[in-house]
Amino acid sequence: MYIIENEAHEKISEHKNLNKVKRPDGGWSTNVKVGDPIHDEGGEVYFIREVIHTVEGEGPRVMSHAAPAWDGEKWTKVKTVGAALPPPQDPVPGDDLYNHRDLRKRDYDKNIPMGDQADAILKWAVAIRMKQSAVADAVDGLTIEQLPAIATPAAVEGDPDVETPGAIQLTADSLNDLKSALDPVFDLPADLDGVIGQWTSVKAKFPKPEE
Repeated sequence: MYIIENEAHEKISEHKNLNKVKRPDGGWSTNVKVGDPIHDEGGEVYFIREVIHTVEGEGPRVMSHAAPAWDGEKWTKVKTVGAALPPPQDPVPGDDLYNHRDLRKRDYDKNIPMGDQADAILKWAVAIRMKQSAVADAVDGLTIEQLPAIATPAAVEGDPDVETPGAIQLTADSLNDLKSALDPVFDLPADLDGVIGQWTSVKAKFPKPEE
């Protein structure tokens, strides 16, 4: 930015470039340079000055843009910055702006990109599909066994002892085979576990309002 000033350092006009500068008397001067005097038709003298942009303060928040000003030595334009404002508080159930669906979607998508969510779910689905035949084979291979009968002494002397048939149960080997086949179904991979955990957290943070 450039300033046309008079000899008293009063701003006459502002300009973005110096290719073509309109003088105060309405005429034009071309290809002028910083520091060059400009004479108008009335004999007045003006000068081209560059404006130095400066920043005061620290932080990401722009608090103000001052107008160009003469500081006694040069023209400056000061931008004042400061610390970022704290994030606004989320609405809570009962507030007019509370929408649990929008709030859940905002927080969920922010922490886990949609592509990562889909990738985790699809990888788990493929793994389950590949284990489908193993589960079917384990189910087909289930076998049962009958435990030995249990003899209970007669309650009255002289009566025959009571014999309870042994329980029927799955064999240990077939149970282990079924458990091994089902383990991948319930043992979620870390990325999918993160997706589910994040969704559970978001639902707890923004509950559905009571009807």
